[in-house]
Amino acid sequence: MVFVSKKKQKLLDIGYKRGESSRKRGIQHKYGNNSSANTRYERLERSAFIARIHTSDNILTFHDVDGSETPVKPLRPRVNRASYVDRFKVSASSKVHPDLRTNKIYVPALLQTMMSTENRKHRLCNSKCRGDLVIDGVASIKWGFGWKERLKCTRCLYVGKHYKLFNEVNTKGKGRRSAEINIGFQIGVASTSIGNTSSRRIMNTSNIIAPTPNAMQKQANKVCAALKCLNEKSMAAVRKNLVAENAQIGQKDASMVNVEGDTCYNNPIFNSDATPFQAGTIAVTTMCENNTKNKQILGVHIANKLCRAAAVLRNKGKQVECPNHRGHCSANVSEREQIGDEGKWNRSLSTQLSQDIKIANFTCDGDSRAFQGVSRSQSHRVGHLKDLRHLGNSLKREINKAPFSKDMLRGHTRSSVRNRFALSVKSRCMAELKAAHRTHQGKIETLKRVMPEVISTIVLCFRGYCGNQCAKNSYVCSGNKRQAKNFMPANVKVKMVASDQEVLKKCIEMVLGPMALEATKLLTTTQKCEAVNRSYQAVTPKNVTFSRNCVGRIHGQVHKLNQGYADSVLEKTSELNASLTPGSKVIGQIGYEDRSIRNQKRPSRVTKARALRASTRDRKYRLHEEMHYCRGISDPKPDYSSLPHLQHHKYA
Repeated sequence: MVFVSKKKQKLLDIGYKRGESSRKRGIQHKYGNNSSANTRYERLERSAFIARIHTSDNILTFHDVDGSETPVKPLRPRVNRASYVDRFKVSASSKVHPDLRTNKIYVPALLQTMMSTENRKHRLCNSKCRGDLVIDGVASIKWGFGWKERLKCTRCLYVGKHYKLFNEVNTKGKGRRSAEINIGFQIGVASTSIGNTSSRRIMNTSNIIAPTPNAMQKQANKVCAALKCLNEKSMAAVRKNLVAENAQIGQKDASMVNVEGDTCYNNPIFNSDATPFQAGTIAVTTMCENNTKNKQILGVHIANKLCRAAAVLRNKGKQVECPNHRGHCSANVSEREQIGDEGKWNRSLSTQLSQDIKIANFTCDGDSRAFQGVSRSQSHRVGHLKDLRHLGNSLKREINKAPFSKDMLRGHTRSSVRNRFALSVKSRCMAELKAAHRTHQGKIETLKRVMPEVISTIVLCFRGYCGNQCAKNSYVCSGNKRQAKNFMPANVKVKMVASDQEVLKKCIEMVLGPMALEATKLLTTTQKCEAVNRSYQAVTPKNVTFSRNCVGRIHGQVHKLNQGYADSVLEKTSELNASLTPGSKVIGQIGYEDRSIRNQKRPSRVTKARALRASTRDRKYRLHEEMHYCRGISDPKPDYSSLPHLQHHKYA
């Protein structure tokens, strides 16, 4: 009797038998027609055979690149050769267990205790034995990243007990206690853009035995739920401290706070072919205070349509409605609801904040629904302030669409030069507004009185009459024609007729008009919220969907932004009973990382970064000007003035 291994027997069972033909969907295929003297036969491996085989009149053939049949005829495939990973599954003959040659994570103090204790016990049991105590690799017990090990003698039959080589958390309740390393690892993963799958790949490529996916997911669910509770308590403390500081500085109503808000989405919310609804599935609404320069985050509202459990049940043919279906439902928004309803999200968040503070002025972008949601949730009148950045971008868009005459920028491409002209006007208006606020110390009535002259001066400056009027009325231009050329090419002249001047004044009044001055009286922006929105991508990137734990990840990121990196890590680990070791190098590395982050936010570093960005922008615009406006600028242009059907269209 001949014995074969299980692997070989399985290959023999699934392979083709002698005389057996290939069958597919009940159709019997043949491996060739009448052969000739030039016919050649080839037997490929099963994977290559499936990838290359074609059927023509129930005959299996190979095709050339032009779709014709090749002269080679296929034979029944042979079994695939062993893959590269299969070769590593077989351990080389060695007396040491293969798991003992991998990298494992132990607590050195606990390992030292195990070695010293077992050495004493071994000597007491058999004092004459000269064997060595080694780790019993077969009996190792894995607990996430932690291990329980025992020692055995290489000569006698001595076998020690299992020792926990990891620290456990001090929690009450039934069941096994979690290891501190497992909780700490999930806290760290939740603050990065990777998940458990990516982290397991990093561990495996580092020759570290990773925990099972299910164990890591369960631990992540518990950690993210705890992070949400921790951050909600932290934001409540921030609001109470803000009210206390307002009372200390003598504010009339200590609970009144200026707030800025914005909403971001995990995907663009415009419609796509995949769904008739808005494409976004997660909406995060953030509100920050504008009373201080720190601009701490006061509240976060997360609207989530994603539910993995419901998707699994729907694939099984069951009717499931989110949220609050049977089992765990991670969604808090129904599929029928509009994910882009910023008014609803802001109303819900401001209602939550109203327990501690009152919103005095709300700064947002051009979406009026956000302000309406905040206004409806407050029992008093809320001021509506415009964001300077979004207002400037609106000015730029309107100038690009403005009905200027076709001769205003004659001889140049409209798409590029007009965009440069719009950028220059936007930059000039913003500079004038900020400089006027500094000069008049934010007095709105004074600003309203002087701005009409400033608007007329800006129009004259862009017409080319930059001189005494700029030196007299402008706050940023001394009459040297530089401010009108921030983005415009040097050889481009703006030729404005009377209608062009009126159109440009109307556009400028979007930023420097009386109503605009009232809406921007505090010069507030939503830049803090925009920065927070970008930081969310560090924990919930757009190419990865954390349907179950996106809420906990976002709250963990908010806690880090409010408390700082080092304090946030220490508070998170302490809250989950996985405290770090005081005085260790781990604390030193966390402190070094925290100092590096704080140094990047110093005013001097920020000023240098802004200056570098400005110089880089100017250099690129000058380079673009040399490439596109200084070559061939004198080439003749077609004259359309004699065409009668274009005479009725005055504006470009």
